[in-house]
Amino acid sequence: MAGYSLEGNSHSALYNCLETDSRKVDQESVFFALPGVTSNGWEYLDDVIELGCKIAVVPSELNLQRDDIELVSVANPAELLITCLHSFFGRMPQRMVAVTGTNGKSSICFYIAQLAKYIGFSSGLVGTFGVGPLDRLTEAKQTTPDLLSLHLTLMKMAEIGVDFVAFEASSHALDQGRIEGVPFQTAVFSNLSRDHLDYHGDMNSYALAKQRLFSFDGLSHSIFCLDDSYAGFMAEAAAGSSRHYYSEQNSQADFYVKQLVLEPTGCRFILCHPEGETPVFLPLLGRFNVQNALAALVSLWYEVRDKSTLISGLSTLSGAPGRMDKVELPNAPLVVVDFAHTADALVVALQALKEHTNGRLICVFGCGGDRDRGKRPLMMAAAMQNADYVWLTSDNPRTESIEQIFSDVLAQTNEDEAFSFEPDRRAAIRQAVLSAGPNDVVLIAGKGHETYQDVQGVKHHFNDKEEALRALEAYVN
Repeated sequence: MAGYSLEGNSHSALYNCLETDSRKVDQESVFFALPGVTSNGWEYLDDVIELGCKIAVVPSELNLQRDDIELVSVANPAELLITCLHSFFGRMPQRMVAVTGTNGKSSICFYIAQLAKYIGFSSGLVGTFGVGPLDRLTEAKQTTPDLLSLHLTLMKMAEIGVDFVAFEASSHALDQGRIEGVPFQTAVFSNLSRDHLDYHGDMNSYALAKQRLFSFDGLSHSIFCLDDSYAGFMAEAAAGSSRHYYSEQNSQADFYVKQLVLEPTGCRFILCHPEGETPVFLPLLGRFNVQNALAALVSLWYEVRDKSTLISGLSTLSGAPGRMDKVELPNAPLVVVDFAHTADALVVALQALKEHTNGRLICVFGCGGDRDRGKRPLMMAAAMQNADYVWLTSDNPRTESIEQIFSDVLAQTNEDEAFSFEPDRRAAIRQAVLSAGPNDVVLIAGKGHETYQDVQGVKHHFNDKEEALRALEAYVN
């Protein structure tokens, strides 16, 4: 039990539970009424009273008055919630790195966690691939949990011995304040391209949301990809931390590579770093994974003295789930499953595979429903310009009609161009694989690691890798 009293007020309360979800309170809870996206916590005071809650923390600017519940009015309820959590409910992991950007942040976090484990930390993740210790991740319901759940999750990870966390900082979470109060020591920016404009409205608002990460109190190191045009904009907010830059080839960066050679099983290069040059073999496909691995390396560089061991860890990295994920059988085309779901990501994935392809490059993709409609024709253009043949199919249509999605995707496409469309994603994958030659490569883009397809609000089991394997088995038989 812990006590909290508001200075200058005779009111005080004992509590053993903090809640922001009005459905979970009871008579021993303090309800923190926080602002939300579609509704606000203070709109549910009647509901929490009915469940027995006796005290709620509300924004003072609302001047709320109630006789049936004690109201603690403060300027910022979220700030008080964070203070209470850190004071009474546990500690955070010792080291935490936050990664933001349109593309690559999931993979970067996955590589950070692997490298951290390689050099002796007990590492964990919070993001797309799951939450918890690296070797026993649980499914993530969203990239970044709500404010209370996030803090309690991190404290639980520290309690079970996790001392290094790689954390995906989504633009939604940054904009909504869901990661406020998390004591990150390092922040990483990968890149910025059009995405989530259905939420942010325009690129400037989207960029500003990402930039907030670099103004967090307590940051020691801010890391930026010099290859991205938004790197300077992001760095403007990092006045309180040391700034470091990485690049695929730009020698103006602190970390970059030269003599890059793409091989069938990975990438070989010379790593240039502040202490010299080191030859590296990276067992990952694609130039963009060189960037992602560099970001992971730099995020740990200032944590260890033994740089050579850290660098050697690059050769042990395994690919992130659903990111350039290979599915192959003998005497059949190579199938690669990737999460690319923006025009830029699709270009990067296709161009990366082109350098590994002796035959044709075939692309299977769709666009999600109830999301940014403006990016749909851009994705089709990216596919048409970088693949030899395109199969347009469904992604997660959600509540939107396939016909409307296809109409948007094809708005700027000529009918005589080299593509087919098949609404059934399973059938599209099968037909694309069966139409390929043994030296061709088939990219299945958009869903990556996901194990479902969302149709009319119902998530049906669907796994691109499983469908690719079935198609390959039919191919060889």
